[in-house]
Amino acid sequence: MAVMATEHSFRPTYAVPPGETIADLLEEHEMTQTELAKRLGVTLKHVNQIVNGGASISAELALGLEKVFRVPADFWLNRESLYQADLARQSETKELEAHIGWARTFPIKDLRKADFVSRDASGVDLVQELLRFLGVASPALWESRVAAYRRSQRYRSDQPALDAWLRVGELRAAAIECTSFDSDHFMSALREARGLTREHPKVWQPLITQALADAGVALVIVDTFEGARAHGATRWLSPHKALIQLSLRYHWEDVFWFSFFHEAAHVLLHRKKGIFVDGLELTESDALEDDLRLEEEANRWA
Repeated sequence: MAVMATEHSFRPTYAVPPGETIADLLEEHEMTQTELAKRLGVTLKHVNQIVNGGASISAELALGLEKVFRVPADFWLNRESLYQADLARQSETKELEAHIGWARTFPIKDLRKADFVSRDASGVDLVQELLRFLGVASPALWESRVAAYRRSQRYRSDQPALDAWLRVGELRAAAIECTSFDSDHFMSALREARGLTREHPKVWQPLITQALADAGVALVIVDTFEGARAHGATRWLSPHKALIQLSLRYHWEDVFWFSFFHEAAHVLLHRKKGIFVDGLELTESDALEDDLRLEEEANRWA
């Protein structure tokens, strides 16, 4: 099930400090800032800063304003919170403008088709939606998160497309409730799978998905994204839950099932050794020697 792009209501491009409301109330009550400072027990400078948005309203001050103007403290605290959030959002928008090009390197067309990014998002809005899809606060944090697995193998693939494809698998796997990993149950599920390879996907997919979940492994099939050449990936989402992710890049049953059992071999033989991405045409000159050894082991087992 896709994670729908979040829709947001209109937000102004300016931030309104709660001090403007205080200024209106002062005028309404024909009260000076000096008088308000005396009633609140603070300095005139502090009141002036609050009115002009240069100082924030504390919980203590909100209680004081409640008594002076008979306006609930919650109102003042909510206004202050919204004001600070608007300031932070404006600052973030300026920072994200520099990353619009970064966002466009991802397979936006595919993500829109899968409802992970809204169809009309562009500019900074597109960057923000992409960050929500990736589950990080900034592009730098995403690049840091994926740096480790990128170093593990030298991929012949469009990296952002591969990142997006893997992320979709991660999100869909999160929706699959799995028991704690059990190798015996996993082997039993694989034996069941070998007996279903001739069946239609409508028959075997729900059966195998549930059998694997009962063994602690989430199975997800994600349509390939343009530029993401992988047809399979394996990784551990937690110490007790593994993920086998497959695509339908090659529409041949024998290739699909070989990929399935190849990824299963990574779960069994190379437990918790990182992420394995297959189908990216690694060669001896591209990959680390250990990468090739692990892939050959998985091939033999499959």
